[in-house]
Amino acid sequence: MAIFNWNSSYQTGNEEIDRQHKKLVDMLNQLDESISIEGSHNTALKVLNELADYTHYHFATEEKFMQSHQYDTDQFAKHKGEHDQFIEQVKTALDDIQDNPDKLEAQLLDFLVQWLMNHILLTDKKMVGQILEPEKKDNDQAINIEILNSNLYGALRESENRFKELADILPASIWINNQDGKRIFVNQHYLKLTNLTQAECLEGNWQNSIYPDDLNRLREIYRKAQQEHNTEQVEYRIQDDQGNIFWILETIIPRQRSNQQFSGFMGCGIDISKQKMVEKSLEDIVEKRTQQLLKTNQKLQREKEEQLLLNSQLKETQSHLVQSEKMASIGQLAAGVAHEINNPLGYINSNLSSLRNYLADLDKVIALTEKLTQELPDDNAVAKEYNTLKDELDLEFVREDLKDLVEESIEGANRAKNIVQDLRDFSRIDKKDRAIFDLENGLDATLNIVHNELKYKADIMKEYGGVEPFECVGAQLNQVFMNLLVNAAHAIEEFGVITVRTGYKDDDWVWVEVEDTGKGISEEIKNKIFDPFFTTKPVGKGTGLGLSLSYKIIQDHQGYFEIDSEIGVGTKFRVYIPVK
Repeated sequence: MAIFNWNSSYQTGNEEIDRQHKKLVDMLNQLDESISIEGSHNTALKVLNELADYTHYHFATEEKFMQSHQYDTDQFAKHKGEHDQFIEQVKTALDDIQDNPDKLEAQLLDFLVQWLMNHILLTDKKMVGQILEPEKKDNDQAINIEILNSNLYGALRESENRFKELADILPASIWINNQDGKRIFVNQHYLKLTNLTQAECLEGNWQNSIYPDDLNRLREIYRKAQQEHNTEQVEYRIQDDQGNIFWILETIIPRQRSNQQFSGFMGCGIDISKQKMVEKSLEDIVEKRTQQLLKTNQKLQREKEEQLLLNSQLKETQSHLVQSEKMASIGQLAAGVAHEINNPLGYINSNLSSLRNYLADLDKVIALTEKLTQELPDDNAVAKEYNTLKDELDLEFVREDLKDLVEESIEGANRAKNIVQDLRDFSRIDKKDRAIFDLENGLDATLNIVHNELKYKADIMKEYGGVEPFECVGAQLNQVFMNLLVNAAHAIEEFGVITVRTGYKDDDWVWVEVEDTGKGISEEIKNKIFDPFFTTKPVGKGTGLGLSLSYKIIQDHQGYFEIDSEIGVGTKFRVYIPVK
């Protein structure tokens, strides 16, 4: 139902102004409907925006009308001042709607009602009347107010009747208290449940129906709701005049006027007596069952912890076995390849050494031939033939180039021999006997093994601290170094630097450090990198066992890891190993 019904009593006598006034009445009805039914501040915001537009064209229309009819200057200034005040109020409302939209809707409605009563029905009608009918007396203000009050009263009375009808058919106890604690409204369900009359509730005797043990607690809930302006929910008991006890679940809502003054409570309660009876009958069963479940859960928890421990140990053992078998297979392959390459390398080295000696002998022969040719006459046929052949073959270049070729071939063969030796050293993966191991030579051997994987990703910088050989399982440490170097290369997205350092910590520890300029490791991932099967690489690119096995190897050597990483800067792995 509309809160205002437009009729002739609202008309000022100017068609354009009346049409615009009707627009404001429509907005009032729309806002009231939003507050009463929709409960959304979106409509209020829409109305405010319409009001902002309304002020631009409506006030301009009124002021133009007054000026065109040479309205009294003082009256015009006063009238325009009211317009300006209205504009400021709407602007303030738009600014405040983000902070407290629900409060704003009620305040906006109050403001618009007052504007309709004081300005449109009084000031505007008086202004138009003075201009169009100056000889006629001013409209009776009391009549206009009575018209408005009658209209509002009818709307409010119909709204109240609808509320009472709805409240009486609901299967719940609904009541309204004023600020003095008297129940100014109770529905039929409430009266039937408490056996009280409307008069008894109005006199405040409703408290007599509350079970004595619950009364103080209920009062405290009411006090809290009033102080904090919050909706509260409470369970309490009602006792009727026959001694019957009912359990009530009640929602209590504090009421406030537009000026934030407390005006009482609204309450809605449902009968939960049957539910309470069921709960009471189930309490013993639940308690008994709870004790049984508690004992069972404790037993299951112990078994679960044992299973988790066994699974963890099994998974760790399995991961180490898989990686060990993998590295052992690689070692066997490397040893086989090294053995097969070593034999032809022996032939090549031997033949190149012989070739170098033969070239030295040939060099002597050529030198002697040069000397003999120079002693022959210039027209000697053999001498001419030799000189011609020497020029055609560019003998001097061939002599020098042959020396270089042989030396480069010997150097390459020696490098291949060193690589084969590194492969043989590295292939001793399954050797677990502790022996004196040259750590820095082991690093060099490992760098040679992974050279092809590193050379396209980073420059290798070596900063060795002169670590003396010490007792350990060298082949296992080489495996750790290889994992760290390969991971460092994978962490570099384009091209960077990998730095390998060694040194001492006190006299009892040596350390090896591998630092890269890669993408770094986050704190979340840093706590997982030594877990078996954990990897950040795509599926099929890594097993997640390299660092796990490395951690186990260093742990077996009574050593430990340190990690320092920064996202976008790089990562530094440092391994500490005791030397005694």
